[in-house]
Amino acid sequence: MNHLQVGADLKNIGFIEEFISTSKDIPENKRVAALIISTEVFDNIAEHAAFTGRKELQLSISNMFFPRLCFSYRSTNFDNLLHALKETKPHFDPKAKRYRGFGLLMTKNIARKVCYRQEQSRSYIIVYL
Repeated sequence: MNHLQVGADLKNIGFIEEFISTSKDIPENKRVAALIISTEVFDNIAEHAAFTGRKELQLSISNMFFPRLCFSYRSTNFDNLLHALKETKPHFDPKAKRYRGFGLLMTKNIARKVCYRQEQSRSYIIVYL
C-alpha cells in the first residue's frame, strides 16, 4: 500500500495527479478513471470539509482484489457530505453560477463501489475501481 499525505488545498492537486499517475497499484486500464475520481474527491474535500486541526488528507492506494483509493481526513462536517449524497441532485446553483452535484454522481458511476465511513477521529472515502 502506498500513501500520500498532502495539504487539502487545490494548489496541491498536482501531487494527487502525480501519485495516481505513477502508482504501481493501479492498472493502466483503470488509471484514467482513478485520475478523474481522485481529483474530484480531492476537490470536494478541499472545498467543503471543515477540518479539525491541520487541513490535510491522506490518500492510500492498494490493490488486493481490486484497485482501491482511500481518502482519510479529520472533519467535523462529514454528515453534510452523507446528506448531500442522498439528497442532492445535479442542479444549477445561481449564486455560484455553476452546476453542482455532477462530481459525486460521476464518481459513483465510474467506480466499481464507493464507501463512506466515519470513525471517531477520521472520515474515510473509499473508492474501488
